[in-house]
Amino acid sequence: MPVTNTPNASLEYEVHGSGPSLVLINGLGFGRWGWFKQVPDLSRRFAVITFDARRGSDRGLGVGDLAGDVADLLGHLGVNNAHVLGAPLGGFVAQELALSRPELVAGLVLVSTGYGGRGQARMSPGAMGKMLGLGALNPGQAARRGLEGATSERYRAENPDEFEGIVQKRLADSPSPASYNAQALAGARFDHSGDVGRISSPTLVIHGAEDRYVPPANARALAEAIPNAKLRVLEGAGHLVFVERATQVNREVAAFLAGGRA
Repeated sequence: MPVTNTPNASLEYEVHGSGPSLVLINGLGFGRWGWFKQVPDLSRRFAVITFDARRGSDRGLGVGDLAGDVADLLGHLGVNNAHVLGAPLGGFVAQELALSRPELVAGLVLVSTGYGGRGQARMSPGAMGKMLGLGALNPGQAARRGLEGATSERYRAENPDEFEGIVQKRLADSPSPASYNAQALAGARFDHSGDVGRISSPTLVIHGAEDRYVPPANARALAEAIPNAKLRVLEGAGHLVFVERATQVNREVAAFLAGGRA
């Protein structure tokens, strides 16, 4: 597996396909494996870049640091302009990159995310308990509860084996507790409510209508705040909309980044 070392992180990465570069930024607790439904499809149209950032120190970690890791990776690959797709914490990172390094971001896709800050709609206490795995007796049970809250009942009923595979990958390939907590704190501190209006990259916002972790109102607010952003809310899908409705999400992404209408 190719690895590049930056001043702050060691990044394991993969590049699949050819064409315009498209970097996928995963969310909290997920590695590059989480894009298992995007890479095979989108790599037929793009040079798809996925990565895992293994930081030497997570103390004081901020979303800006994570965006810097992405910029360093693109520099290592010799990519000076790329499409960027981020979901959910990855959506924060993608926004930060579009604001701090706009020359790098040709097109922006924000999935299951918002712009942060106290003005955002909050998840319910029940959803918070699911996400944190409250009451779980072991890490496996906690991960399962969190992923149950991230998906719709219909998806789990129709795809039990796939859901079980996600649970097992989440357990087998996840950040250390210290790294996970540092990333969670970085996301909690993130607030670009007053800044996203300066994003100049063409932007598509995709969200699941049944997202219990990031209420859909946040996606609508995000799309309204970014100039000329397009919004797509997919019915019947939860927080992991890019897994549950992968075919539709991939089609929307490819059409939008190709210059078509989402």
